Amino acid sequence: MEANDLNFSYFDDKIIDDVNLSIENNSFNAILCPNNGGKTTLMKVLSGVLVSNGKIVIDGITLNKKNLKKCAMNISIILDDIENEFLCDKVIDEIKYPLINLNYKNKNINKVVDRVSDIVNIKSVLDRNITGLKYYEKVKVLIAASIMHNPKILFLDDIFRFLNKKEKKIIFNILNNIKEEYKTTIIFTTSSLEDVIGLSNIYVFNKGKIEMFDSYNNIILKDNELSKMGIEIPLMIDLSRKLQFYELIKYTYYDRDKVVDMLWKSK
Repeated sequence: MEANDLNFSYFDDKIIDDVNLSIENNSFNAILCPNNGGKTTLMKVLSGVLVSNGKIVIDGITLNKKNLKKCAMNISIILDDIENEFLCDKVIDEIKYPLINLNYKNKNINKVVDRVSDIVNIKSVLDRNITGLKYYEKVKVLIAASIMHNPKILFLDDIFRFLNKKEKKIIFNILNNIKEEYKTTIIFTTSSLEDVIGLSNIYVFNKGKIEMFDSYNNIILKDNELSKMGIEIPLMIDLSRKLQFYELIKYTYYDRDKVVDMLWKSK
């Protein structure tokens, strides 16, 4: 995916200012952005939900009005207000809907449902009503529905913010399985550094511009700059960085027990 010279404004408020992105196929990418920093608008522009100035090319096809239907087959997006993302009452109907809309035969739809529900691990909720699901389960259902037509790119807008650490880990494992199984490019937004730990492709989006692009290990070294942008530094990471400054530990740790252990060994 290539995005060049993207610009977008709401009236006189410029949300996207000459943004350029080059994203490899079958890669995992994070867009790290402060709260209320325009990440939802950026995702809508990249996915074609909103039309902007500039050029977006997906799998060799330029995203414009003429090619919108072709590009739409290669894209899925889940926006941050997930309660408004559902079209059906029951889980099974929600998952089948994309393929019914594409006029797939029932025989083929059932095969895809079986495969996808296994990858996303939602077979136990297929017959349930969506309103009775937990937030975490709703996220999984939306992910399942979004990959039914095997898109090239999956956009996820800040869907991790109400998940606990255990749930996030499960969702990330599911997304990695989707990436490997379907060769899908994953692009997600977040305002939390904890959500991008270990990733190689992180874009920091602030005040309409891409201000950094690097791996997590390099971006965390710029924690002061991130803090000034309004991106919160997790407590243990902040503590680790300060202890490194005083040469009490050598590395940045994310786990409290590891920090305590290293301090104990350094005595």
